[in-house]
Amino acid sequence: MSTTTAIHSHQVTGRRLRPRHLWLVPGLAVAIFANELGKGNGVGILALLAFGIAPDVPRLFRSAGRPAHNLLHEPMLAGAAVAIAAIASAVSILPAAWLVGSLVWLGHVIAGRGVGDVPRRGGDRPHA
Repeated sequence: MSTTTAIHSHQVTGRRLRPRHLWLVPGLAVAIFANELGKGNGVGILALLAFGIAPDVPRLFRSAGRPAHNLLHEPMLAGAAVAIAAIASAVSILPAAWLVGSLVWLGHVIAGRGVGDVPRRGGDRPHA
């Protein structure tokens, strides 16, 4: 067996990093920013956890919850919520907790891209 064959015959086992895993970095950055903003505005860890878990609650209802799950995992919707909450809290229409909640939601959606938690159509499941 030649050296070239020996090198190429080596099988890599375990998990492989894929380009989609890079979505975890900005998702975690948004979540950390939301946490810091929440600490400064009196939003506790339980509220942060609730905001982070809420987009996945429709999964409990299986296919009946799929439309709500898909809606809550759309990046444009979460981004729009952040923009609206940022403006509304800047002019004192809404408390900062709304901005923190929308940032946690956005972080959930962005990081979800990295782990395959995306809107699903019909019975398909993206490769994780």
